[in-house]
Amino acid sequence: MDNPEYYSVLGLQRGATDADIKQAFRKLAMRWHPDKNRDNAEEASRTFQEIGEAYDVLSDKAKRAVYDRYGYEGLRDGVPGPDGAPGTGYNYKQNAAEIFESFFGTRNPFADFGFGDSTPFAARLRKPGPRKAEPVVRDLVCTLEELFNGCTKRLKITRKRFAPDGELRDESKEVTVDVRPGWKRGTRVTFPSEGDEAPGIVPADVVFVVQEAPHARFSRGDGAQLVYCAPLSLADALTDCVLEVPTLDGRVLSLPCPEVVSPGYEKRVPKEGMPISKKPGQRGDLILRFKIVFPKYLPDDKKLKIRHILAGEIDMGEGHTGGIEAAAPKRSATAPRVSPGAA
Repeated sequence: MDNPEYYSVLGLQRGATDADIKQAFRKLAMRWHPDKNRDNAEEASRTFQEIGEAYDVLSDKAKRAVYDRYGYEGLRDGVPGPDGAPGTGYNYKQNAAEIFESFFGTRNPFADFGFGDSTPFAARLRKPGPRKAEPVVRDLVCTLEELFNGCTKRLKITRKRFAPDGELRDESKEVTVDVRPGWKRGTRVTFPSEGDEAPGIVPADVVFVVQEAPHARFSRGDGAQLVYCAPLSLADALTDCVLEVPTLDGRVLSLPCPEVVSPGYEKRVPKEGMPISKKPGQRGDLILRFKIVFPKYLPDDKKLKIRHILAGEIDMGEGHTGGIEAAAPKRSATAPRVSPGAA
């Protein structure tokens, strides 16, 4: 094991007593003894070795003390002594059979019941099992709406399987992936041993990796942030307006924007972003990034009025009708729809 959790392997808590450790080992070792699991010899052998290693550490007071205090790395690398000299690291010798024999007084307590009486237990552990084929990895393309709301994907896979006559033939199978709200690009869904069969190998796992299809209006930000690019006319950027922003679940948010919007300005809407898959019911924030749409042409008289207004040179007293189409409603020419006169 690369970074074993010995208590979890034996199904124990850290405060387990010596009796608890022995009882857990007795139960699990009998359950996963390879001579009792001929139909699942590879998994049984691996699990049996893990159980033996966990017991080897936790049943030894010195090893357990180091593991409890410094974790597996401290146990593996050794803890320096008081004089700074390097300690002796722990290296499991793959001796589950010896541990089992020492504990039970026999290497194969199942021989009387017909298990393992023809193949020595230790030899079976040393014999390599069938090789597992490399995973078959496929893309699972989801729209942003599907990742926001969740959905069910039904996918057809074709693999080679042994027919009753012993020949390999193509076989189709439909698998189902329940996409959870908030899943991100790179999320992996594994279907164990659903790949091709072949002589002397364990069929490969089929792995689907979530990919996010491009969206016309939205993109994913950091974490659960959802980013919306909001086109805004120059007039609306300089005066107050209301943005009507469509959401990925079919709603429309009416968002007042009374502030002056300058290039690069962003507006944050809490809890309107992507769902957080590990925290059902919670969402990230919606980030509005504005794209200010400048007019392509202005006549000279309007240029002069704009210059005067922005420079504060026109007296905007009662009855004055100068400026940028003062009586005309303000609405962006491009999505999102903008309502004038927000409070």
